[in-house]
Amino acid sequence: MFTELDRMLAALRDRPLDRSLDQFEPRVWGRIDVAATKAAPPQTTWRWQAGLAAVMLTFGAFAGGAAVARSESDSSPFAVHQAYAPSTLLGDDR
Repeated sequence: MFTELDRMLAALRDRPLDRSLDQFEPRVWGRIDVAATKAAPPQTTWRWQAGLAAVMLTFGAFAGGAAVARSESDSSPFAVHQAYAPSTLLGDDR
């Protein structure tokens, strides 16, 4: 099997190139630019991005407000009443 593959690769190596590849990258980027401008007009893209930013800012504000609204802080590992302490979870509210 490898001998057949080696023979095919050697035949491909010996064939001349069908076109020059020296300007391949600029042609690819040019086609990407043309496709991107045809895909969505700039105003539509801007509106979509602005809407997404507004939604994310609103979500962040709600999440931040919920974090501040907690009644007690669990910031100290040596606090007497931790939220996940066994005495708290078992119902001892002293």
